[in-house]
Amino acid sequence: MRFLFLALDVDLSRPAGDATHVRELALGLVELGHSVSLVVERGGVPASEETGLRIHTSARPGTWRMALTASRIAREERAQVIYERRPTPKVGFVASRLRHLPLFVEINGFPDEERRILGTAAPHRFSAFRKATRGFLLRRATGIVAVSPAIQAALIGAHGISEDKVVVIPNGVNTRLFRPMDQEEARRRLGVPAQRFVLGFAGHLTPWQGLDLMLRAVAALRHDGVDVMAIVVGDGPDRARLRSLAESLRITEHVAFTGGVPYEDVPGYIATFDVAFAVRPALLPGSPLKVREYMACARPVIASAGTAYDFGIVEEAGAGVLVDPSRVDAIEQGVLALMRDLDAARRMGSAGRAFVERNCTWIATAERVAEVCAC
Repeated sequence: MRFLFLALDVDLSRPAGDATHVRELALGLVELGHSVSLVVERGGVPASEETGLRIHTSARPGTWRMALTASRIAREERAQVIYERRPTPKVGFVASRLRHLPLFVEINGFPDEERRILGTAAPHRFSAFRKATRGFLLRRATGIVAVSPAIQAALIGAHGISEDKVVVIPNGVNTRLFRPMDQEEARRRLGVPAQRFVLGFAGHLTPWQGLDLMLRAVAALRHDGVDVMAIVVGDGPDRARLRSLAESLRITEHVAFTGGVPYEDVPGYIATFDVAFAVRPALLPGSPLKVREYMACARPVIASAGTAYDFGIVEEAGAGVLVDPSRVDAIEQGVLALMRDLDAARRMGSAGRAFVERNCTWIATAERVAEVCAC
């Protein structure tokens, strides 16, 4: 199959989840034998370096001009399907009508809600007209891929989309890159003390990641005499606030903020963790990549119970513990339980790795996307 994959607000050069998802899904489709013409905001590699994947940049020229550009690329590349990763797929809709091609839309989250939480949304940005436009476009798509059941339910409820049109295909993980590594060697290479118990996080630093909970749990554990430190891998808009919080909790010397690191280096940092942190407050629905990446690295995971995230896979796999994200003491007790039974923690890590190898590879995700788009 020949895909025109539109990811028009994604910068492939940025170490963020959206770039990871787009890159890995596109390469998964290529590995399966499909041809992919990928259109992104910026970033990427020359087409000659990845056979079957051609990358174009959009440079945000405006909806109509971008739609004409997408239509031209679809014609030149003889696309058979248009796949747009955006909740309001205006460009894909116009291009699909111009080229008489099926349009499939992927929904990973709700950017308007994320901007609201970050305080960067314009007043009244998500107007009734904008919501009506989104519903109009989504109802006319050939099919919709939602990355979690909660996003599927939100789309159906908000826009009157028929249930059979929205298929749930969770995110995947690159199990060749994210793999178990020797912890002692990883700590020596990165300068992490060999004997410290490490609670770690890797990802984009935003308010919905729950890192304030992680820092408060570390402070509580240290207050109770537990020798634990935190490693925070990544960068983002919440970094300054988190540093200030660590200072106010008087745990600065026990928290390492690495800043952003190259995607291919992230598994080495995860290897230094004793427990991987994914306790998110109930702010947004989704299918976070990091949980699958932690599991692929055979790290036991502490994650949220009772939220709209698909963290149930941690429990299903026996790969860690789920705790109430509203209670710091619950996080503290979850970490202590893993700390006190290191054999059980290692078994959880191994179980997580086995689970993602069976169920969560990007190839498996790409296979399901291709199946949906072939219907």
